Amino acid sequence: MKKKVLALISAAALTLLCSMTVRADSPTVGNAQPPVGTQTAITTVNNTASPEQYAVITATSEGFKVTAVSQTTCDSAVVAAQNLVLRDVASLGLFLGDANLVSAATTQGSIVTATVLSTVDVDPTTATKDATGMYNVVLSNAMIAAGDTVAILHYNESTKSWELIKPVAVAQGSVAFQTSSLSPITIVKVNTTAAAQAPKTGVMVYGAMTVILAGLMGAVICYKKSRRA
Repeated sequence: MKKKVLALISAAALTLLCSMTVRADSPTVGNAQPPVGTQTAITTVNNTASPEQYAVITATSEGFKVTAVSQTTCDSAVVAAQNLVLRDVASLGLFLGDANLVSAATTQGSIVTATVLSTVDVDPTTATKDATGMYNVVLSNAMIAAGDTVAILHYNESTKSWELIKPVAVAQGSVAFQTSSLSPITIVKVNTTAAAQAPKTGVMVYGAMTVILAGLMGAVICYKKSRRA
């Protein structure tokens, strides 16, 4: 009797393991690299949600499915955003064709922020590659606005590393891109805040001198009036 029970348990466990989808090459959390020496902009990464929340707020085009990743994959994507997006902002700007990023990279006091809008697994269901060997994917996310600067990060399971993808199009609520393989995908929105404009010292001095001179003239007039009285 005991042998039969053990056999049933073993069979059930084997069936469960066979039905589970396991990514053997899931990314690991690497080390954040410092910015290149020529970069003076202040950089920061924002991680906006949990893996489960990302899967809920992100949808995909027909022929693909979106599922949640592990927390480790999310953490790995944040480090990748630092290394591929913020480490060399000028190179990112050239890659994406964004002149503002190129300028901000070496502008003292400018702030460049990489906000992770989503990290999800994207897999094909009925979608196939086009004639050039690429999947054409559209991901929907309400935090994307038309005109946003967006970068796509893709974990390449062949090279076991994250890679940067330039979007084909960024529209209200969606981003389109091409990739030769599918696995964890991260949507990163990049914002630039210009450095605060320092007041012109000469104008400040001139204004202060005007106030001082006006005060002296007033004092002289009052003194003369008091002498006459």
